[in-house]
Amino acid sequence: MRPTRGYQTFISELKKGTAKSVFLFSGEEEYLINWAGNWLMKTYVNPAAKAIDSAVIDGQTADLQQVLESCDTFPMLSKKRVIWVKDFNRLKQVKGLSDHDTELLQNYLKNPNPSAVLIFSAKEIDGRSKAVKALKKEGSWYSFDQLSENELMSFAHKRFQAANLQISRGDMRFLVQSTGYFNKESTYRLFQFENDLQKIIAHAQGPFIRREDIEEMIEGDGDTFIFNLLDGISGNDKKTAFQILHNKLTENSNEAGAIVGAIASQVELMLEIREFLDGNDGRVSASWISKYTGMNEYRIKKAMNYARRYPRRKLQEMLMEIYEVNYRIVSGLLDARTALELYIARI
Repeated sequence: MRPTRGYQTFISELKKGTAKSVFLFSGEEEYLINWAGNWLMKTYVNPAAKAIDSAVIDGQTADLQQVLESCDTFPMLSKKRVIWVKDFNRLKQVKGLSDHDTELLQNYLKNPNPSAVLIFSAKEIDGRSKAVKALKKEGSWYSFDQLSENELMSFAHKRFQAANLQISRGDMRFLVQSTGYFNKESTYRLFQFENDLQKIIAHAQGPFIRREDIEEMIEGDGDTFIFNLLDGISGNDKKTAFQILHNKLTENSNEAGAIVGAIASQVELMLEIREFLDGNDGRVSASWISKYTGMNEYRIKKAMNYARRYPRRKLQEMLMEIYEVNYRIVSGLLDARTALELYIARI
């Protein structure tokens, strides 16, 4: 279920003046967490006095007692003093905070300094923690999780509008689907989406965003690389496939594990699609598979063309091979580059 205390609630409560002076931000969308924290900074802190009236503290090393003591210092030139404890991961464990620190926090929450804004942010929190319970009860908690499709389109529309660019409803939907943002396995988030939008804006010619701009500039969730690799392999162009792999590893030599995982995920999807195709004499749509499995329809559409190129037995062999590649890399039998090159050569 979608959170009821997301970014829209945050905006609404700030405008109404019902937000409290201690905030807890959580959720997987770090882009929105940063946006909300920076909003509070801009709202209450005079830019000329930022160095003395605000502080961003690393949550990994934060001393909670010192943090709370700093909240008792009144602002010099700003409306309020803002203290932001960022990435406070101790909140994701039931016993992440000591009993002493938990008691200090509970006592502060009973009588916070009205001239100070205290922010705690963490991607994950444990609702069983006494500290988290106190922050939710006495403070203002917001969960910045994945946006809905309409919210994501609105996010893009505002940026295109600011750049004096227009886009059709159909192409906007194509853009959102192309990112893979809603894929179950995807780690694609708003930070990547923002970067992709800026690339599309820079690439656009004229007043309209074209589908070609989207196709050429979108980074997406990594499927593009896998499909390019499969194009080379299935087209019996191993030289191109090797070059694609080489380029990817050159960009980041530590990405081999992610590449293996991405290939395995894609081949698993292709095999599942192939089984649907074989079971229905090929007469099955991406929409039907999406409804049946809950997987992203656009991702199925992209993978379906590739699934049709291989018989089920071949896809099963490809899947077992990539599992073997992973074992060889993890066990140290082969280095990642060699193991992946052998995989391409075999299929």
